[in-house]
Amino acid sequence: MKIFCDTNVLMEYIQQRRLVQEVEKVLKFAEQNGHQLYISFGSFYTITYLVERYLKMENLDKNSRIEKLRMILNGVLDLFQFALPSPIAMEKGVNDQLFSDLEDSYQAHSALEQGCDMILTIDLKHFSKLIDCGTIEVVDPQLFIEKYL
Repeated sequence: MKIFCDTNVLMEYIQQRRLVQEVEKVLKFAEQNGHQLYISFGSFYTITYLVERYLKMENLDKNSRIEKLRMILNGVLDLFQFALPSPIAMEKGVNDQLFSDLEDSYQAHSALEQGCDMILTIDLKHFSKLIDCGTIEVVDPQLFIEKYL
C-alpha cells in the first residue's frame, strides 16, 4: 500500500501532540508491513520551518537546535519517500475547484500522481470533497487504525 502523509500528520508526531500515539501506530504498522510512506517536497520544507520554530521555543542554543533539527529531518528522510509531482499535477492543484486550500490541493494531486492508495491526514474536512469523489481513500490516524490494524 502507498500511503501519502499530509504535513499535519508528521507535525502531530514530531511535536508529540494529541494524536501522537495513533500516528506512531500507523507509521510503525506501515514500516513493519512494507507499506510505502510518502510526503511532498512542500511538506518537507514546511516541516523544516515548523520544527525549527518549535525548537526555538525550547531555548536551545543555535548549534544544539540545528543538530536536533537535522536529527529529526534525517529521521523523516529515512522513513518517507517523496511524491514527485509533475508540472501538470501542480497545474491541476492550482485549478482544482474541489479545494479552497491550494496547499491541500497540491498534496492531493501529488498523492494521486504518485499512485498512492490513500491520504493520511489529521484534518479530514480539508479533503472532504475528495472523499466524496472516491478518487483516493482519505483517512485520519484513528480511522486507519480501526480499518487496518
